[in-house]
Amino acid sequence: MIRIFDTKRLVKEDKIEGEIPNYLKVVKDVMKIVWPSMVEGFLVALVTMFDGIMVSSIGNNANSAVTITKQPIYFMICFITALNIALTAIVSRRFGAKNQNSVNKTLHEGIKLCFGISAILSILVACLARPLCQFMGATENTIDYATTYLTIIASGFIFNGLRLTINACQRGIGKTKISMWTNLVANLVNIGLNYLLIEGHWGFPQMGIAGAAIATVVGNAVAFMICFITIILPKGYLKLHFKELFHLDKETLKDIGHILPSCFIDQIFMRIGFILFALIVNYLGDDATYVHGICNDLNSLMFTLADGFSIGTAAVVGHRLGEKRKDLAIVYAKVSMTLSFFCAVLICIIMFSARNLMIGMYKPETTERAHMASMIMIIAAFTTLPQNIQWVITGILRGSGDTRFTATTSLISVTCIRPLVSYLLCYPIGLGVIGAWIGMLVDQSLRMGLNIWRFAQGKWVQIQV
Repeated sequence: MIRIFDTKRLVKEDKIEGEIPNYLKVVKDVMKIVWPSMVEGFLVALVTMFDGIMVSSIGNNANSAVTITKQPIYFMICFITALNIALTAIVSRRFGAKNQNSVNKTLHEGIKLCFGISAILSILVACLARPLCQFMGATENTIDYATTYLTIIASGFIFNGLRLTINACQRGIGKTKISMWTNLVANLVNIGLNYLLIEGHWGFPQMGIAGAAIATVVGNAVAFMICFITIILPKGYLKLHFKELFHLDKETLKDIGHILPSCFIDQIFMRIGFILFALIVNYLGDDATYVHGICNDLNSLMFTLADGFSIGTAAVVGHRLGEKRKDLAIVYAKVSMTLSFFCAVLICIIMFSARNLMIGMYKPETTERAHMASMIMIIAAFTTLPQNIQWVITGILRGSGDTRFTATTSLISVTCIRPLVSYLLCYPIGLGVIGAWIGMLVDQSLRMGLNIWRFAQGKWVQIQV
C-alpha cells in the first residue's frame, strides 16, 4: 500500500534530478491550482444549464434555438482558446523560470492579438447570424429565436475574448482563484439579469430570448472589467502598461508564433468535428435537437471538473518544466491523472443515478423526450471515464508545448471518427440521436488511448517553449 503512494516510483530512477516531494505534498500543490479551475468551469456550465432552464420558460423551441447557436459561438471561442493555450504554456514556463518581465510581455502581446481576433469575429458572425443558424439546421420554429440570440452574443464577444485571455495568463502563473472569482460574479449577474429580462420582472421589459443573450453579454462585460482591474493593480504579478499596447515585441510574438499555429489547427479540427456532429443531430429534427441540448448541458456541467484538472495540471507541469525539473513534471502529471480518474468515477455514478432528476428540471413537454434524454445520459455517464482521462493528458501535452500531437489526434478522432461513426449509427443503422452519443463515446475512448501512448513515450518533457 505504501508503494502506491511512493512518488519516487512514478519516475524512472535514472531520470530523478533531485528531491521528490511526498504524495501528499504533490496532491496539495496540484489541488491548490486545480480546484479553483474546477469551480470556475462548474459555475460557467451551471449558468449555461440555468440559461437553458430559464429559456425553457419561453418554450422548447427557444431552448432548441440556443442549442443551435452553440456551435457558431464555440467556433468564435475556439480561436481565442487556441491563443490562450499558447499563452498559458509560455507564461507557465516563464513563471517557473522566474522571468516576470517575459511573463508580462506575453500578457501584452496576448491582449493585442485577442483584441484583433475578437473584433473581426464579432463583426463577421453578427453580420452572418441568420445564414449560420440556417446552416446549423434551424427550422421555421427556431430560426428567429436563434438569429436574435446569436447576433446579440456575437456583438458583445470582445468582452468574453479579452477576459478569457487575461484569465489564461493568470492561470499560467497559478492564479486560478482570480479567474474563479471573476466568473462567479459574472455568473451571478447573468442569472439575475436572466430573471429580470426573460419574463420581465420588477418593472423590466419582457425580452424573451433577447433578454437571455443580453444577460450573457453583460455578465461577460462585468467579468472583463474585474479581470482588467487585476492587471492594473500596482502589487499584481501581471501588470498592464498601456504604452506597451502600442508597441510590438517581436521576440515575444516569435515565441507565441512557435506554438500558435498548431494550437489553431488543433482547435479548428476539433470545432469542425463538433460542428459536423451538431449538424448530424440537428438535422434529425427539433425533438433530437432539444434532447441533445439538455444532455449536452448536463454533460458539460460534469465535464468542467475534468477541464479544471486539465487547466490546472497544464499550469503545474509548465512550472516544473520552467524550473528545469522534468522528473517533477512527470510526477505531478501522473498524480493529477490519478486524481482525475477517481473524480470521473464519482461523476459517472452521479450522472447515472440522478439523470432523471436533472432532466426533469428542463420540463420536457413529452414523455418521449424525457425517455430519450434518460437513455442518452446513461451513455454520457460512462463517457466521462475516458473523457476525463484523455482531457487531463491533453492539458499536459498542450502545457508542455506538444500541440502538434494534440492537433493530429483532433483531426483523426474528432474531425473524422466521431462524425463518421455518429452518422452511420444515426441514419443507416437508425439509432437516431442515441447513435450520435455512442459516436462521442468512441471518440473519447480513441483519444484516451492515443494520449496515453503519447504520454508514455515521454517526448513531451523534451519540448522547448
